[in-house]
Amino acid sequence: MKILNVCFYVTGVASVLSQNDEFEKKYQEVYKNIVSFLIERPKSRFSVYFSGPLVSWIDREHSEFTQLLSKLTSRKQAEILGGGYYNPVFPLLFPQDRTGQIDLMTGELRSCIGKRPRGMTVFNSIWDNSLIPCIQSCGMEYVFLDSSLIPKEKQFYLPLIVTEQGKSLNVLSVNREFIPNTLIAPREYLRNLFDTVNYLTKDDAYSSFTDERVVAIKIDENQFKRLYETKWLEKLFSTAEEFFSDSIKITIPSEYLHREQTRIPSYIPAGIQSDVAKWAKRAYEEVSVSHSSQPTIFDFLLTYKQNKALYNRMLYISLLINQCKGDKARKKIAREKLWIAQNGEGYVCDPDGVFANNAMRQHAYRNLTEAEKLVREAVKDGFKEAVSNYDYNGDGFNEYICAMKQYNACVSLKGAQLTELDIIHNTGNYADSPRRIKQFDKFEDKYHRGLFVDHLFSVDEFSDYKKGTPTGSGIFSQTLFKQLDFDAHRHEIKLSGSGKFSPIQATVTLLKKYIANSNGFAIQYILKNDSPFDIKGVFVTESNYAQTDFSSVKANSYKVEVIANEEKTEVDAKDNARSAKKVSYVQITDTSNDISFVYEPNEMCDMVCMPIIFRRPSSASDTPTISGNAFVASLCWNVELEAGKEIEKTINYSIIVPKKKSKKKKLST
Repeated sequence: MKILNVCFYVTGVASVLSQNDEFEKKYQEVYKNIVSFLIERPKSRFSVYFSGPLVSWIDREHSEFTQLLSKLTSRKQAEILGGGYYNPVFPLLFPQDRTGQIDLMTGELRSCIGKRPRGMTVFNSIWDNSLIPCIQSCGMEYVFLDSSLIPKEKQFYLPLIVTEQGKSLNVLSVNREFIPNTLIAPREYLRNLFDTVNYLTKDDAYSSFTDERVVAIKIDENQFKRLYETKWLEKLFSTAEEFFSDSIKITIPSEYLHREQTRIPSYIPAGIQSDVAKWAKRAYEEVSVSHSSQPTIFDFLLTYKQNKALYNRMLYISLLINQCKGDKARKKIAREKLWIAQNGEGYVCDPDGVFANNAMRQHAYRNLTEAEKLVREAVKDGFKEAVSNYDYNGDGFNEYICAMKQYNACVSLKGAQLTELDIIHNTGNYADSPRRIKQFDKFEDKYHRGLFVDHLFSVDEFSDYKKGTPTGSGIFSQTLFKQLDFDAHRHEIKLSGSGKFSPIQATVTLLKKYIANSNGFAIQYILKNDSPFDIKGVFVTESNYAQTDFSSVKANSYKVEVIANEEKTEVDAKDNARSAKKVSYVQITDTSNDISFVYEPNEMCDMVCMPIIFRRPSSASDTPTISGNAFVASLCWNVELEAGKEIEKTINYSIIVPKKKSKKKKLST
């Protein structure tokens, strides 16, 4: 090897939750220095990648930045990289959304910078070979992928060429082991870089074809800030020119690729860059990965159920939009909302193991709900309520999707509960609550915390339950129910589940019927003692509402009002568990969105409600930190059942959304 080509590229990515003041702070501290550095040092060169929302914000608020960047690209001192506008996880998207996200980003760069990108990045290097035709059809000549995805037998520090369905694409391997370190002097860094690549490629299969090799090095915004402030980056370019002008060429990818003709034909299996993939095997635990055990994005989603639930919802909305034949303007806006919800932050963690929190997921769910609302408005013949039955989440069991006027809900056979509840009044998923994990939360929940989760407890177990302690054998909450009847026309779902009542192992059966209506459900329970023994316990139906107030980690937006003993009262359960007896009416109000959920049981019951805190690992702390919380509300009945007897309970469940304010007509004179 005579010459080593080094392609640095600097990235700037804004979180979906970033506000204008956060954008401005980052701009002043980091982004403007990227252009300043290049302008002040004409012999310096590197590529730049900014996420779509960040590009749009900078062009709107600091147009001088994009004007200067345009000049730098014109004199080939900088190269702009493309990608998906909202940093999506491409393998999870339908082809139309893949090309749409890339084209939106390309159009924005062309508008702001005056030049379209020829290369692109992929969020967390989440790759699948099926992406090649889409990327190539969008005018991209090359893509950056993390070196951990490249098969070892193809790692020659040369461009790769991958093909799919007759389409081909160049791949540049990004080497994280070469990220600059301010503790190592630039001259030593460059010498080590050259010597390492030279040693690894000496007399290899491609030495007779080319005297040049290439390394691509990603520098994120925090790394750039350190390198810039310590003058390390400035010294790097001057050192390269003074001492390594004959052996190291710091360049931009397109210039190198147009000059170098050698390509290594390759096939890159589906995967994720290794520092993210290590979190995919076991929930919230690092597990080393190798090329032979490279997990895919779908392995990741199967490990993290809430991320998978968001994916299911996103896929459902994408199908609705693709099938919509109505108002094109509304359909276009709906697709834009869908693209916002496809941001990778909601589906995959970052390399430090920081996972999407409640706020990120609810942001995605809210945009998906807004998209569904627009699709309903766009339908030519008007929206028609429907309850359908199919495998919504790909678990091998059919779910029931209730698309009603005020909401969209998913009823699962697992626990016969609502695993999703999206209110069409532009809110997120109220059933988006995780389960507690013992190593982080001191308790282990063995069931999904959805809505209308049913339990049958002994008196002692119920005493523990009221304290928020996991208890009981999981009867009904962990039961796989069976369909007894389904009437799509009448919107009726009739399910049956059975189990053993733990104190005496008595067989009990629960018949549960959902009747969906425009504003909620009528839910009928028939609990039967199928054993030869009498049983005595507490029947509980539990609903876990995801938090929608993100002003603080412990914020609780829910207010509870009940009619107990024929008197209306408010139950303060914002911080601790509270209970009420002889309840005939419960109203839980999400004060953040002014949406109320009303329970009207046919017989008086007791009520228990409490907040539940969830903790998860954090890169900022050695101990788990609060990642979100849920509000639990449970209706409870004492039951005494003789052998062979049954009891019936019914709940009318209503969703009350704010009414639209009518415009007052002006009086004519």
